[in-house]
Amino acid sequence: MFEIVNNRQIIFGENKTKEICGILKWYHKKKVFFSTFSKNAEASKDIERMLNEAQIEYVLYDQIVGEPDLPMINGGRDLFLAEHCDCTLALGGGSVIDVTKAIGMLAVNGGNVEEYQMEGRQVTQVPPLFIAIPTTSGTGAEATKVSVVLNNNNGLKKSLYHTTMIADIVILDPTLTVSLPEKITVSTGMDALSHAIESYVSLNASPLSEMYSLKSMELINENLEKAVKHPDSLEARGNMMLGSYLGGCAITAGIGIAHIMAQPLGAMFHIPHGDACSIFLPAAMELNLPYAAEKYARIAQNFGVSDSSKTAIENGKEAIEHVKKLREAVHAPSHIAPYIQKMPTEQILLDTIKRTTGHITCNPKPLDDQLILDIFQMVQ
Repeated sequence: MFEIVNNRQIIFGENKTKEICGILKWYHKKKVFFSTFSKNAEASKDIERMLNEAQIEYVLYDQIVGEPDLPMINGGRDLFLAEHCDCTLALGGGSVIDVTKAIGMLAVNGGNVEEYQMEGRQVTQVPPLFIAIPTTSGTGAEATKVSVVLNNNNGLKKSLYHTTMIADIVILDPTLTVSLPEKITVSTGMDALSHAIESYVSLNASPLSEMYSLKSMELINENLEKAVKHPDSLEARGNMMLGSYLGGCAITAGIGIAHIMAQPLGAMFHIPHGDACSIFLPAAMELNLPYAAEKYARIAQNFGVSDSSKTAIENGKEAIEHVKKLREAVHAPSHIAPYIQKMPTEQILLDTIKRTTGHITCNPKPLDDQLILDIFQMVQ
């Protein structure tokens, strides 16, 4: 048994953002809630210009700075309602897309973020049309039904989600990523790779999710270093964008111990999410290897580092070493110590993770206190 939620329409190619106005007119939309990572960005100005030329009304929202939190979402919801918008359009990375998902949902379902995030309030109304245009290649937020939100009141980073929160239409335009700073290319790329690997070995993996996972791994493995070293390569950028998107599709199968640690500790120590995933991914693979040896051997085959004369465990170790070498090649972080100013007690560490991601049960090695403490020790 499995369930996968996909976007209604995917548009991939250079300069495909030009199709936005045609889409909005086809759906008879009158006023767009346009959230962007920066109103001064050229891509944002281009979209504004297109909307103006098409005589489509819009309101611009550029208050999304850093990772999603309560004021960003609640403020956007208030603006959406005050301006009587009837659809959402997000241009940016995972934060912008996640915030916009939640804004659209709240606009028609009512209430505040915390009611859905912490209190279990249910979504009962379908959000308005949502178009997502990612400008990074890593989070896969455009392919998921999840918004990961930092709760300013309790300090926890926890998700809210519903099948209807997924973007209806996704535009993947690699020209939007050629100007990405190297650090963001690396961080988001490692995030995408962790999505692909963790979803593939997930206990909830299905034939469909595995297909997405393997292709995502292949594209990221072959193109991340190229995108870092040759940032103007539209081929590498396009392949990373597809790899990120497919990783987002695959993560429907669930995350593992790398994400279980990265999400809450990223909030605790102010670590960018992709960097946290980079730190925890190889250690997670090592701990999970005895519980999913055949799958890790398949990952080694996917990376081109397997040997038919070796055992599954041995090939799995080759996959882990390959990930470490890729991480080193793109100068992604490998240890958590540089981010920690004050070491948390074991109890604080365990309590924080249990309150945010402790409910996740699809990691190959069963999640318990010892697993959490072991992986934390490994990455110091």
